[in-house]
This record gives sequence, structure tokens and C-alpha cells, in this order.
Amino acid sequence: IMSAPPSILGCVRRGLRLDVFKDVARQYPVIFCVFTFMISSTIILNQYLHILMIFWSFLAGVITLYCSLSPEYLLPNVLVSIKTKRKKQQELFPLGHSCAVCGKNQCKRHRPTLLLENYQPWLDLKVPSKVDASISEVLELVLENFVYPWYRDITDDEACVDELRQTIRFFAAVLAHRAQRVDVPLVVMDKMVKAAMKHIEIIAKAQQKVKNTEGLQQAALVEYGADLHVALRSRKDELLYLRKLTELLFPYVMPPKATDCRSLALLIREVMTGSVFLPIMDFVADPDTVNHMVLIFIDDTPPEPVTDPPSALMPFLEKFADPRKTKSSVLKLDLKEIREQQDLLFRFMSFLKEEGAVHVLQFCLTVEEFNDQILCPDLSDTEMQRLHEEVQKIYETYCLEESIDKISFDPFIIEEIHNRKIFKSVPGKLIKEKGQNLEPFIQSFFSSCESPKPKPSRPELTILSPTAENNKKLFTEVYRNNANLPEGLERKHNQNYFMELMEVDGVYDYMMYIGRVVFHMPDWLHHFLSGARILLKRTLEAYVGHYFQYKLEQVMQEHRLVSLITLLRDAVFCESTEERSPEDKQRRAKQTFEEMMNYLPDLVGKCVGEEAKYEGVKMLFNAIQQPLLNKQMTYVLLDIAVQELFPELSEKAGLSVSAKWM
Repeated sequence: IMSAPPSILGCVRRGLRLDVFKDVARQYPVIFCVFTFMISSTIILNQYLHILMIFWSFLAGVITLYCSLSPEYLLPNVLVSIKTKRKKQQELFPLGHSCAVCGKNQCKRHRPTLLLENYQPWLDLKVPSKVDASISEVLELVLENFVYPWYRDITDDEACVDELRQTIRFFAAVLAHRAQRVDVPLVVMDKMVKAAMKHIEIIAKAQQKVKNTEGLQQAALVEYGADLHVALRSRKDELLYLRKLTELLFPYVMPPKATDCRSLALLIREVMTGSVFLPIMDFVADPDTVNHMVLIFIDDTPPEPVTDPPSALMPFLEKFADPRKTKSSVLKLDLKEIREQQDLLFRFMSFLKEEGAVHVLQFCLTVEEFNDQILCPDLSDTEMQRLHEEVQKIYETYCLEESIDKISFDPFIIEEIHNRKIFKSVPGKLIKEKGQNLEPFIQSFFSSCESPKPKPSRPELTILSPTAENNKKLFTEVYRNNANLPEGLERKHNQNYFMELMEVDGVYDYMMYIGRVVFHMPDWLHHFLSGARILLKRTLEAYVGHYFQYKLEQVMQEHRLVSLITLLRDAVFCESTEERSPEDKQRRAKQTFEEMMNYLPDLVGKCVGEEAKYEGVKMLFNAIQQPLLNKQMTYVLLDIAVQELFPELSEKAGLSVSAKWM
């Protein structure tokens, strides 16, 4: 069958490329109208060409300027008083040993030396006493609710719980150290907000496929496809994800060789997974909680003034980790007993050599000998001079930064040793310090001597709250069985995400994206913002970064931190309190929608139209009323936070946290 010959009109249209002109006119209406007007004027008023050349020259200058200032070119920040400050990347909390010669970790060429921070990460970490008391209260509730109910039925001995307290303190101190090196404003405004943009795009696509709000959540879950977080497949998968994530972090947040004690590792994993992390994730993703957080964020009420003076600084969780056990175990050996048994001393020396801590034992022996001499009541001037020289040698060997045998002491003690105030206070403090520095090695030494624990032969149980009610069950009324996907189901990836089609980076681009996708702003406003991008992008982002840092500093004030910790405590442990009624939740949701409408200035309604403003806010509001979609976003943000706190995970495996356990 022969095809029909092309029409003359079609040939003319292809020859003149009318479709191209139509596309240009649709995308750039103002520019197209200006060019059409100038060309028409030049043809009709050709006798006034010398006058029209002025306008053509002006238009050529504008085009030249636009071409030289491409969309990739951005003018610098014009707000001189506001500069973007990037947090200095501090050295990560180290693992293993560092070389005393070259400083490299795990050096096999030179002599490795001890990193005492590996055993006591709370060194030089001090917090306000009120904040420390609030954190200690939460941790005490963890032990009281999830450990003591069954532990007291076994024994009244506090030794095991004391060891657990030290482990929890270690874990919290590592997190605090790592959090200090994270540039929070940069992470939030870059990675987290970009993830939120992807979430909003998926919800916008899902909304186009459903007619009512009831089907929005399911349509969005289908739109996510294989990109749905693994924890959302079912509640069982969620619990498994939290369990595997906890195990993944053990080498970085547990004391050295602590994971060799399988019973302790399993206990911590199950308590944290089933009784802490899971309830927290449920609480954070609950629509009522999200509404509450939105109301707090958009509230423009001035913060309450600080009435109390700042509390004194104290060592992090020192009181929480104090041993409750009053009697020492008959199986425990002191350093003096180890020294008296040559076989045990030899094994202990070998252990310290592996740990790179022989110099700590040398320090203890030196101080013990020094104390025996200085406590003598009859000292001649010559002997006192010799003791002065001895303490100077101790200072140079174990206190100076450049010394290869340096030990991390309290700065106050180092200052007293340096000033040679040795006859009044130093002997007793040195006795205490030598015990503190060597005690972790004695504990680790005996742990390393134990035989490996056998693996359990039956399925492991997840420890839930002993008073587990509806809000603590594995299957809840809010989340049910999450997405309830059958096991082994393979789903295709959605390839239509905006990050694969265009580069959206920075607050200015996010603002344009929200305006286009959510509020459907008109073309003229989109073109105007695109043109102003060159002038305003860096200035706006510098201001937003400065504002976010200001709000973060307000949140990190002592009284606000105490308030946030109290809210978390009540959410996780106050099971006896009455749950908010549906009427209260509905009232808060209504207030949230009204505050979101009022939060946007009237200028937005004038630019995009009142109806478009209402529909856009309604879409965002409906999105945060979906518990499973909130949990999807919560786990994505959790993955980002974990990768920022523990970049070694990405460096070693090159995978996202959510994919490591699959």
C-alpha cells in the first residue's frame, strides 16, 4: 500500500519550521512579542531605520549581556554582613590505634600507641548539668522499663547493669562527638530538603491519579515503586531494618571488644530496637506529631525569656555511669594482685602490647614508686630535689603533646604537675588517675580471656515494652502492617524523578520548584524568577542559611534542650497517660491548616491566585496527614543523618544505609 503524498501545506510548514516558532512563542512569549514587533516595525517603517537602529542596538546589548551571564553564572552574595560559615571538619572519632611516629591509623611499620579516646570518649566532653540530668533521666527510664523488670527476677547484683551503664555512656558520647562535626544547616538545606522535594513530587503525581484524599497514600506508595524504603514494606521488615542498622553501627558506637560478649550485644540491640527506636519512629511519623511540629515551626511568637542562669558544666553522664554495686566481685582482680602473679602479669603485658597501652602500665608503676618515696616523712633536700626532677620527667614523658607516650589526663592535673604542686594534692590524684586509666584495660583483658559465647539455637526475640499496649504493639492502628507488601515482590523503579531531569540545588531552586509543582505559578512569574536567579540566588541562600543557624542556636539553648528531651521522654515512656482523643487531633489538624494558610504572605496569593494558593497548601497539608508517607520521609531522613554521622559506612561499601542489610 503506497502512502499518500505529503500536502503542500505540510511541506511549507516543515520548510519554514513553524513548529519551532510555535514552541519558542509558547516558552518565551515576551521575547517573541518583542522580536515580532521590532521586525514588523523595521519592515513597515523602513524609512526610519536610523531611529530604529537605536532600539536594535539596545536589544543587541541585552542579548549580549544575557549570553555572557549564562544561567550557570551567579552574582555573589550582596549581603556583606551575612557570610556562609562552613563548620571546620574535625577529625572523626578514631577507631583502632594511631602510630606514635607517623600518626597513621593501623600503622604496621612503627610502634602503635594507645588512643585513650577509644576507651573513654567522654574525655573533654562536658554539658550543662540540667541537660545531663534530663538525658540521665531518660536513660534511667530505659533501664527501669526494659532491663530491671526481668533482671531483678534473676539477681540483685548490679554488676551487669553497671557494665550496661558504661556501654550506654560510651554510645552516647560517641554520638555527641560525631554530631559536633556535622554541619547541620548545610546537611538540612542541601540533602534533606532535596529529599523532601522528591517526596513532594511523588505526592503531586499521586494526587493527579486519585479523586479523593483517602486514596492519596496508597497511590503515592505505588508511585514510589522500588524506591520505597525497605522499612516500609511491613512492620516485620521495619523491625528487621532497625535491628540490622543497630548491628551495623556497633563497631563504631560500642567499646572495643564489647561485641565479643554476644549476650551483652544482643541485649543492647533488642532493647534499643524494640523498645526505643521503634516507638520513637512511630511517634515522629504520627500525623498528630507532625502537625504539632509544623505549628511549632511556623509559630512567630517570641521565645520565652531565659530566667535561670546557665547551670554548671559537668562530665557527660558521669553520675549516670557511676557503679551502683557496693561490693566488688570475688572474681575481680586489682592491679596489685596482677603484679604479684607473674603468669597473669605476663598475659596482661601481652594484652597491653596488643592494645598499644604498655606505657599506661609503665606510668602506673612509675607513679606507685614515686608515691612510695614522696610519702616518706623524713626527706632531705637532696631527695626532694631528686623527686622534683622525677616529677618533671613524668610530666615530659606522659603529659606533653609531642611525647609518644602521652596519656590524656584532666587538664587541671597536668597544670598542677607542671607547676610542681606535688606535695599537697598530686599524689592522691595520681593514684586515682592511674586506676582510671588502666581500669578499662583490666576489664577488656578479662573479657578477652573468656571463651566465645555459643550462638543461640532458637529464633531471637525482640524485647518490647513490658506494659505494651495498643501504641506499643508491633501492629498498630495507625500504621497497621505498613505498606503490607508480599515477600519477594520485585517492583520497578520510577524513572521520572525531577533530579534525573534537571539540576535543582539550593533554596532558590527549591522555592521555584515548589511554586511550579505545588502552586502552579503562571509562566510570567516563572520567567521572572528564572531571570532573577542570577541576581538573587546566592544572596537569598546566604540569608536562609544564616536564619537557619540562628534558629538552631535558639533550639540548642539549655532550657530548650531540656524541654525537647522532656517531650521525648513523655512520648516514649508515659504509657499511662491518656491518648489524645480523635476530637483533639482533628482540632489540631484544623489549626495546622489555618496556620499554614496564614503563614504564606498575601503576595503569594496575588501572584499565583488565591485558588492556586489554597489548593497548594491543601496538597501539602494532606501529604502530612498520611502516616505511612510520613514514615517513609522519616526513614529517608534517618538514613541521611546516619551517613553524615558515620561516613565510613558509605566509604567502605559505597551503598546507602537502607541497602546494606539486603
